[in-house]
Amino acid sequence: MNNKKGQVLPYMLVMSLILILSWAMLINIAKLLRDKMVLQNYVDNTVISVANLQARTLNLLGATNNLMANVLSAASYPAIAMFPSFSTDKVGGSMIPGPFCDYYCPKAGFAVNEKYSGVLKMKKLVNSIQSFQDLLLKNYMVQSILLMEKIPSKDCRVFIVPSRYAKGTNFLNYNIIDPEVWLGIKRNSKGITYYKTQNYCIDFKAKHYHIVLPKQYMKDKISWYVQNDDFYDKKLVAIGIKTHSKDEIYPLFRKVFSVDMPILYSLGSAALYNSKGEMFPAKENTSTGLSYIVAALLSPMIAQQLFVFYNIIEDVNAIPAIGQVCSIIGIAYAAYYAAETTRKMVTEPLNKETPIYKYNEAELGGWDSHLVPL
Repeated sequence: MNNKKGQVLPYMLVMSLILILSWAMLINIAKLLRDKMVLQNYVDNTVISVANLQARTLNLLGATNNLMANVLSAASYPAIAMFPSFSTDKVGGSMIPGPFCDYYCPKAGFAVNEKYSGVLKMKKLVNSIQSFQDLLLKNYMVQSILLMEKIPSKDCRVFIVPSRYAKGTNFLNYNIIDPEVWLGIKRNSKGITYYKTQNYCIDFKAKHYHIVLPKQYMKDKISWYVQNDDFYDKKLVAIGIKTHSKDEIYPLFRKVFSVDMPILYSLGSAALYNSKGEMFPAKENTSTGLSYIVAALLSPMIAQQLFVFYNIIEDVNAIPAIGQVCSIIGIAYAAYYAAETTRKMVTEPLNKETPIYKYNEAELGGWDSHLVPL
């Protein structure tokens, strides 16, 4: 009865079991915490990568918008006075020698090889810019999906949606393959109306005259990109999911206690910003805007038109009886043409709802992105 050997053994067994269970619990918790941190890193890296891709896409779309509008602003409306229109309602080829020359006269020093080739070249160039924009949008969606699939761990998945679709059941209803939905933009549906230049030559008393008239040639249904109703929602929400394979050793003592590691979820978000402006017109319209470079390129056309007015007035003045009266009317019209053209070229660069103005305003800021709270 006085033999006390082995009495501590039960206590040691109980304490060892407790220590082993505690150790296993600590290991399992550490594994969960590590997986949660790794998942959060995946989520943050993926959402900021997609947001950066979105920012670069918007910058390129803004630049191509600007290029398209500059090409269209170089067009003149092919009427007798040939006013620059700076509008997609009236787009014609150039009246001066160059790649968009639409002035056909066999006796002129710069006759083109084919009638109406200038306006056709302009249309093809504009359509090429639009095709490049479509390619940019497709590339954005493909790269976004690839970024979401490029998670090193096979048990992790990250899904990204615009924030407006991350609320309630909208998550299941958004269009994942429509890049315009993601970027908050849409095509300007006002379209582009192209006019061909019909030039009628008249020889009268050893003089060669032209009557230049417009005729509608072709029409495109769309032009550049503008903002849609969701443009200012520039926040992306990422949802990360981590599952655990049945082949893992974790959690420790899984079979003993019949427990599994829980599914982990993680959230993250990123937003786009441009400190200088939106870069895209707010509303659909037909005004192209005007850059000062294009204005300088248009100056020879305007000067040439005034020179034509001067020659016509000089010839009319020689007509007996009515010549002086007609020449006075011609001088008044030439003055009106010069004043109206100058007014357009001064005011159009200041038109704030044009793709050229919007791009020039926001170009120095540029679209960028950063992580933001949910």
